[in-house]
Amino acid sequence: MSIWSKLIGIKKTEDRNNIIGNKTISVPCSATNYAIVDVEVGLKDHKIHDIGALKYDDTTFHKTSKEKLFIFLNNIDYICGHNIIHHDAKYLFTNKTCRWILVDTLYVSPLLFPERPYHRLVKDDKLISEQMNNPVNDCKKAKDLLLDEIARWNSLPEKKRILFASLLKDKKEFEGFLSMVSAKYIHEGIPELIKELYTGKICHHADLDMLIEQYPCGLAYALALIETTDYRSITPGWVLYNYPEVEFIVKLLRHTNCQEGCGYCHTQLDVLYNLKAFFGYERFRTYEGEPLQERAAQAAVKGKSLLAIFPTGGGKSLTFQLPALMAGHSVHGLTVIISPLQSLMKDQVDNLADRGITDAVTINGMLDPITRALSIQRVQDGEASLLYISPEMLRSKTIEKILVARHVVRFVIDEAHCFSSWGQDFRVDYLYIGKFIRKYQQKKKCKNPIPVSCFTATAKQKVIQDICDYFKQTLDLNLELFASTASRTNLHYSVIHVESDNDKYLKLRELVAESDCPTIVYVSRTKRTKELAVKLTRDGYKALPFNGKMEADEKIANQDAFMNDQVHIIVATSAFGMGVDKKDVGLVVHYDISDSLENYVQEAGRAGRDPGLSARCYVLYSDNDLDKHFILLNQTKLSISEIQQVWKAVKNLTRQRMKVNCSALEIARQAGWDDSVSDIETRVRTALAALEQSGYLVRGNNVPHVYATGITVKNMDEARERISASVLFGSDEIEKAIRIIKSLISQKHIAKAQDSEAESRIDYLADILGLSKREVISVVERMRQEGILADSKDISAYLQDIGDSERKSQILLERFAKLEQYILNHIPDGSLRISCKQLNENAVNDGINTSKEKDIRTLLYFLTVKGYTRKKEDAVRNMEISRQADLESTIRRFEKRLEISRFTVEWLYKLASDAEKENTPGKAIQFSVVELLNRIKSSPQSLFGGLDDIQLEDVEEALLYLSKIGALKLEGGFLVLYNAMNIQRIKDNKSRYKQDDYRMLNEFYKLKIQQVHIVGEYANLMVKDYHAALQYVQDYFQMDYRKFVTKYFKGDRISEIQRNLTPQKYKQLFGQLSKRQMEIISDKDSRCIVVGAGPGSGKTRVLIHKLASLLLLEDVKHEQLLMLTFSRVAATEFKQRLMELIGNAAHFVEIKTFHSYCFDLLGRIGNLEDAKNVVAKAAEMINQGEVEPNKIGKTVLVIDEAQDMGAEEHALVKALMTDNEEMRVIAVGDDDQNIYEFRGSDSDYMYRLAQESGSTFVEMTENYRSARQPVDFANGFLKTINKRIKSTPIISMRKEKGWVEVIRHHSTYMYQPLVENLLQHKDKGTLCVLTQTNEEAVILIALLRKHGINSKLVQSMDGLRFWNMAEMRYFLRYLDKRIKTPLITEELWEEAKHATFSIYDRSLSLTYVKRCVEQFEQTNKTKYFSDFKEFVFESSVEDFCDTSGTDVVVSTIHKAKGREFDDVYMLISDNYVKDAHLMRRYYVGITRAKNRLFIHTNGDCFNHLSANLYLIDQQQYDMPEEIILQLSHKDVNLGFFKERKQEVLALRGGDSLIYNDFFLYSSSTDKPIAKLSSRMQGTLSEWEQRGYKVKSASVRFVVAWKPKDAQKNEPETAVLLADLVLSM
Repeated sequence: MSIWSKLIGIKKTEDRNNIIGNKTISVPCSATNYAIVDVEVGLKDHKIHDIGALKYDDTTFHKTSKEKLFIFLNNIDYICGHNIIHHDAKYLFTNKTCRWILVDTLYVSPLLFPERPYHRLVKDDKLISEQMNNPVNDCKKAKDLLLDEIARWNSLPEKKRILFASLLKDKKEFEGFLSMVSAKYIHEGIPELIKELYTGKICHHADLDMLIEQYPCGLAYALALIETTDYRSITPGWVLYNYPEVEFIVKLLRHTNCQEGCGYCHTQLDVLYNLKAFFGYERFRTYEGEPLQERAAQAAVKGKSLLAIFPTGGGKSLTFQLPALMAGHSVHGLTVIISPLQSLMKDQVDNLADRGITDAVTINGMLDPITRALSIQRVQDGEASLLYISPEMLRSKTIEKILVARHVVRFVIDEAHCFSSWGQDFRVDYLYIGKFIRKYQQKKKCKNPIPVSCFTATAKQKVIQDICDYFKQTLDLNLELFASTASRTNLHYSVIHVESDNDKYLKLRELVAESDCPTIVYVSRTKRTKELAVKLTRDGYKALPFNGKMEADEKIANQDAFMNDQVHIIVATSAFGMGVDKKDVGLVVHYDISDSLENYVQEAGRAGRDPGLSARCYVLYSDNDLDKHFILLNQTKLSISEIQQVWKAVKNLTRQRMKVNCSALEIARQAGWDDSVSDIETRVRTALAALEQSGYLVRGNNVPHVYATGITVKNMDEARERISASVLFGSDEIEKAIRIIKSLISQKHIAKAQDSEAESRIDYLADILGLSKREVISVVERMRQEGILADSKDISAYLQDIGDSERKSQILLERFAKLEQYILNHIPDGSLRISCKQLNENAVNDGINTSKEKDIRTLLYFLTVKGYTRKKEDAVRNMEISRQADLESTIRRFEKRLEISRFTVEWLYKLASDAEKENTPGKAIQFSVVELLNRIKSSPQSLFGGLDDIQLEDVEEALLYLSKIGALKLEGGFLVLYNAMNIQRIKDNKSRYKQDDYRMLNEFYKLKIQQVHIVGEYANLMVKDYHAALQYVQDYFQMDYRKFVTKYFKGDRISEIQRNLTPQKYKQLFGQLSKRQMEIISDKDSRCIVVGAGPGSGKTRVLIHKLASLLLLEDVKHEQLLMLTFSRVAATEFKQRLMELIGNAAHFVEIKTFHSYCFDLLGRIGNLEDAKNVVAKAAEMINQGEVEPNKIGKTVLVIDEAQDMGAEEHALVKALMTDNEEMRVIAVGDDDQNIYEFRGSDSDYMYRLAQESGSTFVEMTENYRSARQPVDFANGFLKTINKRIKSTPIISMRKEKGWVEVIRHHSTYMYQPLVENLLQHKDKGTLCVLTQTNEEAVILIALLRKHGINSKLVQSMDGLRFWNMAEMRYFLRYLDKRIKTPLITEELWEEAKHATFSIYDRSLSLTYVKRCVEQFEQTNKTKYFSDFKEFVFESSVEDFCDTSGTDVVVSTIHKAKGREFDDVYMLISDNYVKDAHLMRRYYVGITRAKNRLFIHTNGDCFNHLSANLYLIDQQQYDMPEEIILQLSHKDVNLGFFKERKQEVLALRGGDSLIYNDFFLYSSSTDKPIAKLSSRMQGTLSEWEQRGYKVKSASVRFVVAWKPKDAQKNEPETAVLLADLVLSM
């Protein structure tokens, strides 16, 4: 008997009015007399496009005319359809009343098929279909569904039918169906009927009358859901959307404890009963008898919001898992758990699965697309009742979408202290949680707020307050507090004081050896986990490492090995153990103390989880442990200046439009951050979150759309055929394409749903199909190309400058092409090891003069991403690059891309100029990849340009390339993949991120610093007094924080704990400084600090300590600090002294000379010869925005010897300041010591810095160097110098009087009296003779030696370059020939030293090279060849004069600047113009003296000054009998050396030569090897007339030389520079 005849057989013949209560139609209708109708309506025009109908006897109708449809339906009683009432009817009966009874199959299907797997023909509110737009086909489906529904209705027990009919009568969505099945209903007794039918399934005392009256439909759906046997069945999202009250009703009936108590509530809502049912436990855990777990779980079941403070191992997870599982079963609800730790989520899901509970799912960043899709599927299908996600995931549209379709019963927030800046781990992204929940509640039209549970192990008052306030303010929730006062009694704490790292390890080994039990060793640094584990294992105690940075599988393997007792010891960072529940850990050792008491108590609390076990917790504490935390804190902290840099980057990126899509890395680069900064993306996200919190911007999610409206195939079969036949799809892609199109087609019916967009978004398709976004986009693009999807112009291009005659985009493209071709041609078949700077240097030298380091980086990044090359990079930016294919095919691919790029730019310019003619300039040009592809294919170029085989990927690659090099700004389309964030700027472009905005983060960091001090105090207390220490911990957690601090940190100590330095370290760094010096160091606010530092005032010291303070106390990260000096020597000295002060951290600070920094900006390798206008060039490049932001994105600039700045240096400083509005400048110099005016330096530039707004000018006039008399003398002398900046006189800080003696000679020559005076006064101290010229210095040296005095000359000579010295050249060439990588290996370095030192062992000039090598070793732990070359190029010979161990140093005043000596003798001959410049030079000489100053002069500059002794000497003196002439380049005939290179190279410094008639001969071969220049010949003739003859000659230097105008490849000549000794 068919269903139909059954139905007709049982058709009731009573008057149907009586049954349905329907008074409108009195004509009897026949249930068999029906038709199904389906209307296709255009999404955009809302007009009817197509109508299909199907009668009960299978006759069909398929036309677009309504009139004809009404004729077809003439003798029909019922019109049926899926969603007919709210969709089709609106279009069919626009103006005429409907005379038919409408039966809607949509609304009854969840009532009749509430159980999983639901009905096979329905998905959400749509019929499942493989056909596109075929209404007749849809009618057939709807008919099958209708028949199934009628059959299901008739199979229900009669009482249920009566109940549903009684609830739903008169509701238009249901009345047609009820009429069709001739349902009966009752008016009274409905509540009793419900209780009878649902006894034991709902609370006996629920207020049914109210529900029946107010929400009859919702109640019906709720009862249908309650009826299901599989608790994973859920009410479809569309029902919840239309009847939001369903969730509220289910909760009321099934999850609300009644006061009176009934059978249902006693069991189903009883936590103990369920604890046994789900977990098999008989009872909850108690703490010292407190039933905390039970009370918190009970509160959650009652629907309260709560904050629970559980000690670690306190079983907190059970406290939320149990209520979540109960709610899952009773109301089919979902509990969302938000936790910051991805590994923790996985652990919890796994632990539940081990118990056979598969209701938990996690969706986080660590999952691969397929697992992720599965998890999403499980949440959607109702299989999950617990969902674990990270706060970051709340920003995903997919998550939002799947949550809206589920009944979320509670949000659980783990690690809730992250809300509070007083917690030990404040996270800005937590502050988004409240916003999300509020939005979610509005979307769902919730009747009551969704409850929240917060969990934390930290019980500090202020943190609790913050969490409660947050939820009160954002969601108006009051959290009930559950806290345990009990402390664990089975743990024994002790702190062991150790001296050194070695002691620490020995102690650890001893502890491990004593106790044979599971052990956790905590360390603070990732690296150390491996080191210690290896050491322990080597010593026979098997240990494994664990840290957050390890690969996921290694992490899991090690954790499992520890959990399963295969290994007893795990060495871990604090990431380990969050949620790890191992009961029998008997020993926890803190190898490094934790950074806060909270964390310490938490980590130690991982021992002895089993209350019956007594466990021991040790801290191995050494005094510098805290310093490590401070250093780490400094590195990880997000400073206000970094947020300002990100804000500046956002302002730059949003200059044209307020909204942009970009990736975290792009922002970081724009902000000038180094790619090598660790966790760079997290830092950018945190900075953005902080900016969002302060209202500067809004961060959304980017949403690439591929609309399903563009489907051009009729049905799945046609799609399958066309995809399979297409050449565009590989075999693995065919399957993906079919899945995607199927998903799109079945979503075509979405048109009737609420949000027609969400489903067809790329990320959503990717999420539900388990593909990567890349795959989805690639397939969609190909389906467009194949015409299966209509093409849509989804890319917008913004060109550089549409109207200009010279087209920037084209120029840029050609510039990059030239450089790229150069790079590709220079990668050998193996690999190329080089730094970017060196590569750029090579490119420029090879004639690509537009090359820039920034461009090279951009290109290499692109080439690596697109698989042309592989690139590895070490910490100091040295790269190893190799090609992925052979050169020929790589170049072919490059040329093809270039062709496409040229075409694209050309075409877009054309589109742009067309747009301009139509008067819409400046707008984006809209186009699609497929359109561009077809253009290229049809262009004449493609035939002969080799572009006939061009694919979609090629076009995409070219577009990506154009966007990366900045020729176009593209948005939309596939680029979405690279740009994960959507940012909208709210504040205007002028606004700056201020201190006030930073308050919350700042508070948090300040507290972190205090927490480190507090934990240190605990360790010290533990060593002294165990009970006091326990009391201290208790007070910390229970007292008001401020009271706690006042109790334990009295007096000065209150300021001590504000600093991120231990008191000992602070004293060591700053304890010895004067008040004025401290003033400069503690100024943290001035934009410019300009210090006028007098001689001996400790300028270098102030700078070094200021650098230390910036790094350690002022939150400046080393990569954000730049110090510029005027000489390589100064740079090296600062580096060395900073290392002595703060240790290895000094290695990372950039201390450079102006020149080398500018070469760096230009991406060149510096040397003094090319240094002419490099500073000006660099300044110009900065102003034009052509320098990589990370090279100039500094927050602090320190300038040494600021008085030596010239116009170029000042321009550079100004350019840096303009580029970086928040940058601070600290400039130190002495305007009185500006003696380089001939180089263009002028102290006025230093003065100008002091005039900048926000500047402070400080005078340092306390002289710690010189005794009183020399200082008074210098002050008197200063009065003769005009145009000074400083006004205060210098004060000597020494007690000694000192001595000044001026001897005024009448003689022209004063050499002899000076030397006699020196012999008479010579004492133990250091002694220096200062002259004005090098010639004078050389003559004095000879005279002193004649008197048997050990003296040394500070060598200086015109035109002599250190790197041209033969010895230095040999060393460099030795390295250059053998070096394989940018790094010089130790072996090679030692080899080069050995080779050079043995070949030149008899040369007197070898000492310079030795000193150079030594100094480089001291300041460079790792030796890079490029650094060494730069070091040598920037050095001069006098930098390496070793004056130690000599009795007398002889030097020109210029070379003595910055040095100091006990006694100074000055030789001042009166044949110079007495201008301010000369006076300043004399002043420099005068201020070199510490104790005694002797001036020999034949002029009267010093007449009027007060000296201890003023003598006049009238005697005439001769020139000394023996003088030395040092020959420079000007003194020899350079051309003469050309033929004699080998002979010259055979000579060594100090070898004796034979002089004869203006020629020099080698003493070993008697061949002429040098000829004097005609100028020198003249000089010698003059000396001869005065009775002097050349007595002997010797080699001073052998140097490399070639003429300035020489060709690049011309070989150098070896030049000999000799000393000639002349005597009477």
